Amino acid sequence: MDEILMLYGGGAGMVSFLARVTGIDASAMVRLRQLTDGSDGQPPVVDVFATTPFEVVASRRIQGTVSRDGAVVGADTMLEALNATEFAAATPDAPIELNLGRPRDPSWPGALPPASGFKLIDNLPVEVARSLVDEGQKLARQFSGPMGPPQSLMNQTVVTAESGDVSAEIPMRMIFACTNLGLIPNFAAPMNVPRHLRISGLSRWVRIDAPFGTVYHSNRLSLF
Repeated sequence: MDEILMLYGGGAGMVSFLARVTGIDASAMVRLRQLTDGSDGQPPVVDVFATTPFEVVASRRIQGTVSRDGAVVGADTMLEALNATEFAAATPDAPIELNLGRPRDPSWPGALPPASGFKLIDNLPVEVARSLVDEGQKLARQFSGPMGPPQSLMNQTVVTAESGDVSAEIPMRMIFACTNLGLIPNFAAPMNVPRHLRISGLSRWVRIDAPFGTVYHSNRLSLF
């Protein structure tokens, strides 16, 4: 059976996110996790995770309910479903039904990061992230081959965050993902949009919360 998402709100941001995801990888997959069910009186929330060619997983939240927790579908299919509706009109009182197509569970490369338990380690000003990306892109243009930037550049630790006995190393691939997916605000963004990235850690996972989404990286050899 096709996967169904009942959309309550947040469609515009999700369209922007998925357009970026499919723009850098047309075959990207998304996996939907029901984070809250609305039993607290607030609209239910779904975390939408997407694969990326940077070997990190990115996510953005949307208000709604999914037919099956953990469902995997094509990012392009979900984007088409959103664009085929008046997603901006969706409300908790008048949700919009989105048909996300057939499940694609075998295409997802591994486990999702934990839903909770991450410990905040540090805040990184977005200006620092932009500076790192500018430098990384210069190096990528200088040393890239037919397969893109060298893995040594992508794996290079560019920030080490520490708080007490907890630390996290941020590789260039996480910074590239944040900027290429449009998760960091540009200079024209409204002043109420945060100008920092939150770095958190949990076991083998490192997480960066940006104003327009989140990226996760595992320190294991596999993607997830």
